[in-house]
Amino acid sequence: MNVFLTGITGYVGSVVAEHFQSQGYQIAGLVRSEEKAELLLSQGFTPIVGDLADTTLLTESVKKCDGVIHTAISHTPDMEKLDVAAVRAMLDGLEGTGKPFIYTSGTLIYNDTYDNVVDENSPLNPLPFLQWKANQEQEVLGAAKRNIRTIVIRPALVYGRGGGLVQATIQRTKLSQSANYIDDGQAAWSTIDVDDLARLYECAFLRAQPGSLFNATSKEMITTKELMTSIAKIAGIEKVGSWSYEDAAKALGPAAWGASINQRISGLRAEQQLQWSPSANSLRKELEQGSYQNNKNTIVHHRTMVVIHRYADRYAGI
Repeated sequence: MNVFLTGITGYVGSVVAEHFQSQGYQIAGLVRSEEKAELLLSQGFTPIVGDLADTTLLTESVKKCDGVIHTAISHTPDMEKLDVAAVRAMLDGLEGTGKPFIYTSGTLIYNDTYDNVVDENSPLNPLPFLQWKANQEQEVLGAAKRNIRTIVIRPALVYGRGGGLVQATIQRTKLSQSANYIDDGQAAWSTIDVDDLARLYECAFLRAQPGSLFNATSKEMITTKELMTSIAKIAGIEKVGSWSYEDAAKALGPAAWGASINQRISGLRAEQQLQWSPSANSLRKELEQGSYQNNKNTIVHHRTMVVIHRYADRYAGI
């Protein structure tokens, strides 16, 4: 089967591509440069040079495949505009085919879950700058009426392979030489390993019904205090302390909001409907014994700052 994948060079997209390829799929990926196209070719993927603004290219590309996975997001002020146009173009190309289209959303549109564990039937409460993401979910799910097997996946905090927001937080902690959590540090987040997430995409690609919605999360919940305590050990920082939301906002910008809320999410629907279950190390074990141990001797340089801000912005949904 041929799969068209946006975001193939990203943290999640690259692992999704690798997993699908290992299962015998042929992967075509959208990339923005000839340099990245050459890299994809060397990895056995088919590059399609363009970006999310190339709506004609997107429409024609999805017509040639057996299904689409959309993980890309633009870290630019016109993020919403680009995503809306790109999704519309790809759905137009798939209309009437019954082929799968998987849209990547996120659990931040629940906002603060407090002590409640929310599931796919729980109401959303997105902050104004995330309302468009909730709207996109409805656009995708509604396209099932156009004979497209549309699926929305909402990953919780993604970790693994020494990357993602966790890696960026380790680097920020090294740079600032401080490890802090907000208030009492008891805000808890659900988590999902990036390889488990990639397997979920395939299970959804194969088995999900049209108009399906799935939270992507393991059963683990880690508090921000627990997370920062583990990160401090990797960063070589002895003291872990509390700071106020105001101080966090000064240091982290918009990402302080995400670091202050609970994200207690149930992924039971995916386990029940897709014959999928997470099997990777917990985030805490991965920090203490796994891939993030490689961060101990990482040299922090200017480029790291760019990565940190990129992940912080994406985490905050802006």
